[in-house]
Amino acid sequence: MAGNSNSGRSALPATVHMLRGNPSKKSQAALAAELQPAVPTAAPPRPDCLSAAACEEWDRVVEDLLLLGWISTLDQMALATYCEAVADWKRFRRKIAELNDQADGQGDVQTFASGAKQLSIWRQLANDAESRANKAGALFGFSPVARRAMKALAPQGELFPHEQRDAAARYFD
Repeated sequence: MAGNSNSGRSALPATVHMLRGNPSKKSQAALAAELQPAVPTAAPPRPDCLSAAACEEWDRVVEDLLLLGWISTLDQMALATYCEAVADWKRFRRKIAELNDQADGQGDVQTFASGAKQLSIWRQLANDAESRANKAGALFGFSPVARRAMKALAPQGELFPHEQRDAAARYFD
């Protein structure tokens, strides 16, 4: 098999094309279309079924996701899943800490009458919630590895002051 969709260099972002003087000779309309997100950036409505802790997490992350352009109204379910998983994880971690502070310390490891030991149900639930939060959070770039694949819509200021830009526009048009 000669090649696949991963063969060759990956395409340069439209901003790099514009900064380098557009060596690929793409039209300005094509470059501008690449800069626009496929789905408009907007905060989805917060579901009314979220727990109080999940609502706090929702409010904490939505503003930053909007600034980065990584959220739309279509993302309600994925974001709600992430927020509930984080809320569950916090609740289970508090319960584990509470149980560990007790005399028998059965928060992380449960000891049976036979002497056998096993991860407590609270630890298992916390691990599951952490896994769900990491999986859903990766969709929004909530880890360094996930952010590497995301493309932020970084706001870019004017490259030239207005006088120079206008002069360059007259020269090249």
